Amino acid sequence: MVKSVIWIGDHTGVTAGEDGKIKWWDLRTRNLTTTLTFPKAITSMEWSPQTQRLVVTSGNTVAFIPGLPSGQGMHTLNLPYTPSSASIHPLLQDRFVTGNSGDEWVRVHGMDGEEREVLKGHHGPVHCVEFSPDGEMYASGSGKHG
Repeated sequence: MVKSVIWIGDHTGVTAGEDGKIKWWDLRTRNLTTTLTFPKAITSMEWSPQTQRLVVTSGNTVAFIPGLPSGQGMHTLNLPYTPSSASIHPLLQDRFVTGNSGDEWVRVHGMDGEEREVLKGHHGPVHCVEFSPDGEMYASGSGKHG
């Protein structure tokens, strides 16, 4: 089942699914051009227009993937928990934020994976996180109200 669909530019679509596959499509011809497979289901995928990268979570992995894959420039990290979503700082590109469906915390990591901050306050699992376009703040959302 397809979980996410993103359009990059005028001619490229990217889909991600529970089968662990990210697929790039040529929208003019409707042909599959590239597939990247992760061992676990894709739990989130966001397009960062400022960094021109996809930010993907799958199992304990966070991956930062060039929007138009050339086999170079992909950066992956394995975290000690299972992130439900991730968002890269759009300007500095030196940190990313994650949500986690296993607890009620939002974590900020350096691009080396080092945990910089843990923010508590949700009353349920954190399903989504997203930096603002200027990187000054981020939003997070959970499934329960407190």
